[in-house]
Amino acid sequence: MKPVISLLALAATLTACAPTEPVAVATPAPGPSFAVTDTTDYDPMSINTLTAAAPTLKVAYGTASERQYGELRMPEGKGPFPLAVLYHGGCWAGMGGTANLAALASFLAANGVATWSPSYREIGSGGGWPNTFADWAQGLGYVKTLARDYPLDLSRITVMGHSAGVTPVMWLATGDKGDAVVTGELPRVNAAVAIDGPLRIGDFVGADEMICGAPVIATMMGGTPAEQSARYAMLDPLANKPLVGKLLVVDGALPDPDPAMLEGLRAQGIAVAVIRVSQDQHFNMLVPGTKDFAAIGPSLLDIATAR
Repeated sequence: MKPVISLLALAATLTACAPTEPVAVATPAPGPSFAVTDTTDYDPMSINTLTAAAPTLKVAYGTASERQYGELRMPEGKGPFPLAVLYHGGCWAGMGGTANLAALASFLAANGVATWSPSYREIGSGGGWPNTFADWAQGLGYVKTLARDYPLDLSRITVMGHSAGVTPVMWLATGDKGDAVVTGELPRVNAAVAIDGPLRIGDFVGADEMICGAPVIATMMGGTPAEQSARYAMLDPLANKPLVGKLLVVDGALPDPDPAMLEGLRAQGIAVAVIRVSQDQHFNMLVPGTKDFAAIGPSLLDIATAR
């Protein structure tokens, strides 16, 4: 159980910050390095100021909103390259953005993993049910278009999400998309990475007000669990099985993953690994050079490059 003071501090930083665009464009040096060289504690604003590789391509994947865009970062070389699809967090309400994940995306691309980071509509930008879900799915589906021009290995797709971005990660890996708006057949997801976010969104109802400053989940879902039971069941991985072979769970500042949930996923035949990092930090794990990233970086590369 996380100390309440830690969650309250996290809530204060999240509610005080708004997403910004990445500001630096330097390409990281090639080759994986997990040396601890950065002792900064990052928040939703400072993480956006990190040096990151400029996207190979920034492109709209839809026409319904300016939030329907994504950033592609390609490794050097011939390929085809395994692909990591990265979903940012932000309390489902615009407190994050693709800039949060730019340093992580750059690291992966510098080490042989192509990355695609779709933005999406959230509460306050036309999101909520069903638009947020439609964007999550459309963003994933767009990789088939990208693969026409870039050497992406669509047989090796890993979805990775941070914080609220774990919700699309767990949902898009399943076979049942419920009654959300999903256009066309989505590519198969092979593995999933849940970075300090809820594996089952219903478990965070109530806690979301303390963490995000408002009861955002019911707003995003279009109702409470009692009012929209089918939607919450769709986002319950014990009821709607993720069709992945591997799941990496990173446990940081947010409430610990339920041990019964982890065992239930393992009982479904999923190889579930859990890495516990600093319990009072929510963003350091996204930053190469920090102690928390050193703890998870090798596993991120392993899961993304596995055949």
